[in-house]
Order: sequence, then C-alpha cells, then structure tokens
Amino acid sequence: MSAAAPVGNSPAVTVRRYLAGLLVNLLIGIPTVLVVVCARWYAAHGHCAYEDLQAPTMDYCTYDQIESSGFVRFGLLLFGALVLLLILVFDILRPQSKQRPLAPRLLTLPAILVPYALLAAAAG
Repeated sequence: MSAAAPVGNSPAVTVRRYLAGLLVNLLIGIPTVLVVVCARWYAAHGHCAYEDLQAPTMDYCTYDQIESSGFVRFGLLLFGALVLLLILVFDILRPQSKQRPLAPRLLTLPAILVPYALLAAAAG
C-alpha cells in the first residue's frame, strides 16, 4: 500500500506551507543576532565622545567605548542592510515571482528573533 499524498487543507499541507518560511526566517535570524547586539551596544554606549570623559555625569564612558563606537555603527549599518536585503529577497520578492502567497512567509517573520533569544537565554 502506498500512502496518499496530502491534499487540500490537511495539517500536513499547512505545516509544509509554513515550514519553508519558518526555516528561511530562522536562517535570516543568524545575522540579525549581530544587528541586535550592535544596536543594544550602540544604544548604551554610542553617545560617548572624548569630551564626555571629563564630564561628571558620564561615569560609564571609557576610551574603549569611544573608540569602538565607529566600528559598532558600521557593523550595525552593514548587517542591518544585509538583513533587510535578505528579508526583501526571500520573504517578499521570491514568493511573488513564483506566484506564492506572502502570508506564510510574513507570518513567520518574527522567527528572525529566535536565534537572538536563544543566545540571550544561554548567556543568562
């Protein structure tokens, strides 16, 4: 006996429809980890400048933070552009070119934050 192929709105078809989008968005989440880490660091330390070292209210600014801020900004812009390009290509343009619905890809889009959540949970 051979198994019948799933048809219509069976659970197997529904899972398979969302699984591709979920896997793509989980893979896009890997460079998203760098974007979130850079954004968090820049939000906390990107305001520091050399003039702030003498200010009494800027206790947490160090030379390392001041010198690293340009690299972090560059990484944030570079990896942010990469993530936006990946989302545009794999979640919008590619499904449209193959006449597939956008809903499964866009509904699984929040999965790009799962790798960062796992990293944050592992770091404690």
